[in-house]
Amino acid sequence: MSIMSKDLSPDERKDMILKRVNESGRILANAVAAEFGVSEDSIRRDLRELSEAGLVQRFHGGAARSSSSFRSFQQRARDETAGKKAVAAVAAERIAPNSTMLLDSSTTVLEFVRALPVNLQMRIITSSPDIASAALDHPLCEVILLGGTLNRFTRSVIGQSPLAEVQLMHVDYCVLGACAIDESLTLRAENYEDAHLKLAMSKASNEVMLLATAEKLLKQAPFAIAPISAISTLITDRTADPSIVERIRGAGVEVVIADGHAA
Repeated sequence: MSIMSKDLSPDERKDMILKRVNESGRILANAVAAEFGVSEDSIRRDLRELSEAGLVQRFHGGAARSSSSFRSFQQRARDETAGKKAVAAVAAERIAPNSTMLLDSSTTVLEFVRALPVNLQMRIITSSPDIASAALDHPLCEVILLGGTLNRFTRSVIGQSPLAEVQLMHVDYCVLGACAIDESLTLRAENYEDAHLKLAMSKASNEVMLLATAEKLLKQAPFAIAPISAISTLITDRTADPSIVERIRGAGVEVVIADGHAA
């Protein structure tokens, strides 16, 4: 029985294909085309785009799991942390008392929560149980965890429920972690539902801060979130390429380097 592909956008189809690859290890283009009720050319195009993003390894007639794809939250948390902590510390200094914040699931955002002053009165709304738990270490912080289905790889809540909740909100800050900022200066995510939740969080906030270490700049990921102009401030580390920083500034975004000085 084929999936009703007419009800799926290309991004939704790619997200489902990526899940299949990571669950089974490999897929064949002809079998997936028959299942989705689309042409093999459409599936090959999807696989090519996923491969270019580094999320699958293509072979003749199909694709296999990429050795670097679907890195878990725990794996990402073990990545180089000096840059993350520097970015997080600068971001934490910018939060005013009695603020309400929407936080997505990101290891850099987790460091941001840990860097917030312990005596700061605030409200944190998040899709991440790990971030919610870290926020509980701040005695003057009210913590709200969005409800929904937990994704074991992102360790965050996904689905229509958290999206609908966020769309009814209006808060002071949105603090996002970056999966990627591509050559066209578009924010991108590795998960379709995560991309939509990040966009909803940004639209629900007066100020949007994006925390991105230098390796996230001019990187690719399969799902578009929004142009860079959708954020208010990018906070990155001192190894960021100055030419990229200038391009982002030219899009009307404040850029702050992790030593605290505006770029």
